[in-house]
Amino acid sequence: MDGGTAYVSGQVAFAGPDGPLLGKVGSDLDAEKAAGEAGKAVANGLYRLIETFGSLDVVQRVLKLTVFVNATAEFTEQPAVANGASRVLIDVLGDRGRHARSAVGVASLPLGVPVEVELVAKVAG
Repeated sequence: MDGGTAYVSGQVAFAGPDGPLLGKVGSDLDAEKAAGEAGKAVANGLYRLIETFGSLDVVQRVLKLTVFVNATAEFTEQPAVANGASRVLIDVLGDRGRHARSAVGVASLPLGVPVEVELVAKVAG
């Protein structure tokens, strides 16, 4: 945290006993499945805010969301993948979850996960 700004980076979807879904979007999974992974990843980011501040009540607004998509060179639906994360932020935080966003295709991500997210939020206190 820096002043009233919280930075949460490097969030991936770790779900279930088998760990994260692995693979490249465009060959191993489609945009819809990857959007679900983006939603889980941003939920993990929200959990980090809860761990730090005790509640999401301190979040005044999500300022920026960046979604990195581990995709094939031909895949061009990064915004559709990012929609999964955006939906979770708005579902959980309402208008406070509305944000600026970037969706970026990359050649690889740590551990071979399909999606990684980072967010910046304005927080009280």
